[in-house]
Amino acid sequence: MRKISLIVVAASLSLVSSASLAQDMPGGMSGGMGGMGGGGMGGDMGGGEGPGEGRPTPPRPPKAVKRKQFDKLVTGMFREADANKDGTVTIAELHGVVDARREATIRARFAAVDTNRDGNVSPAEFMVWQKQMGSVASSDAQASGDRNGPVADAIMPSPEGEDGYVIAAMIEPLNGTVIASANTNYDAGVSLEELLAYEGRHFDEADKDRDGELSPQELRPAGGPGGRGPGGRGDPPGGPPR
Repeated sequence: MRKISLIVVAASLSLVSSASLAQDMPGGMSGGMGGMGGGGMGGDMGGGEGPGEGRPTPPRPPKAVKRKQFDKLVTGMFREADANKDGTVTIAELHGVVDARREATIRARFAAVDTNRDGNVSPAEFMVWQKQMGSVASSDAQASGDRNGPVADAIMPSPEGEDGYVIAAMIEPLNGTVIASANTNYDAGVSLEELLAYEGRHFDEADKDRDGELSPQELRPAGGPGGRGPGGRGDPPGGPPR
């Protein structure tokens, strides 16, 4: 009996020692070897991240550009330039629209400087306004007055979203040269149909399979070496928002 008791005691001490060692090990036995799928090696291997966490989001694949999207931007330019809404844009009419925009910009700029609204710009008001530009211009040519720069002598396409800027890169801004070139019947001005046909050549050149839309594959070569956007026409003035 005494011999059996000694064996039982020895076994108990062995179990106690094993338990103590297990507790002294980092994470314990259950957190170490026994918990390989959890808080032990599994936690170290997985880093505690779920599927895809910590990885960069892949870029969004470009969408196909449809002809109707292209025509919509061209039509928008025409509507802006056709001030009297007679269906024809003349060079004089275009200049009138641009001059009106320029005058509106100048008036808004004056109002921004004339903070007390007395119709006069004092030296103090001008100094405050100029300092708000971030730095004092070193020449009159650099003093554009705001960060948008001068009003262009043309009507620009008005794209929406990243896909819109891809389309706008194929469109020539509506200016006097475009009106003269697109006016195939040599009348007083250019019609919407004439402008769509003139601008549409750039789309048709890129639409190799003639399916009425530009696939990512058809758009890609134009942006490669030697090209600066669809059709090699370059980005529209200002480019996309960065």
